[in-house]
Amino acid sequence: MNFKGKTVDQAIETALNSLGVSKDELDIKIIQEPSKGILGIGQKEAKIEVSLKETPIDFTIEDVVRIEPETEEISIDFEQSPEKKKKIDKATGFLKEMINTLGYQVEYFIREDQNFVIINLKGKNAGKLIGKRGETLYAIQYIVNIVANRNDDTNLKFLVDIEDFRIQREKTLTNLANKLARQVKTEGKPVSLEPMNPLERKIIHMALQKDDSILTTSDGEEGHRHIVISLKAQD
Repeated sequence: MNFKGKTVDQAIETALNSLGVSKDELDIKIIQEPSKGILGIGQKEAKIEVSLKETPIDFTIEDVVRIEPETEEISIDFEQSPEKKKKIDKATGFLKEMINTLGYQVEYFIREDQNFVIINLKGKNAGKLIGKRGETLYAIQYIVNIVANRNDDTNLKFLVDIEDFRIQREKTLTNLANKLARQVKTEGKPVSLEPMNPLERKIIHMALQKDDSILTTSDGEEGHRHIVISLKAQD
């Protein structure tokens, strides 16, 4: 995420206040030094890029694949779970502050599904927060989990969704997997998909796992791993 300020220190302070973390928890990269310009012309603010340092958490994106529509909502009994309410308040409070700082006005829909608390954001232009193939959305989710569970021995797992992107993305990937599987069966040649994150690769695996004639494997270096769909070897 990028932040600006009149000085580098001011940009860092803005990042710390916005993310609710300490300086030790961030990796900071200076993208642009401030410049006064000439007679005020060409003046530039300091610009930095920040990311949270890797922090171990009890689950990864691979743990999460299917998210049912909101009609499957399970109400959260806060009277029975005051600690859960505290974490949800911390997560949503941080999320609201960050989204407001970015200049978006959204509504927050909170529900519980199995072992996860799902926070779905909906509003005008909220889709811009998703990013390419959900990359920005997944980054937001990662930060929310760290903030909500920081300095606590027990983890509450949060999923962040925007305009039901996850459900639509799963449908798109499932349809793509089935279409390519039919192509592999017809042509007899393996097909390689574009690089995907672990969650999306798992959706492809699950979509085709019951097809006895199709094999799905992950190939490539981390960060560029992709799915290969091929025919299973015949006995």
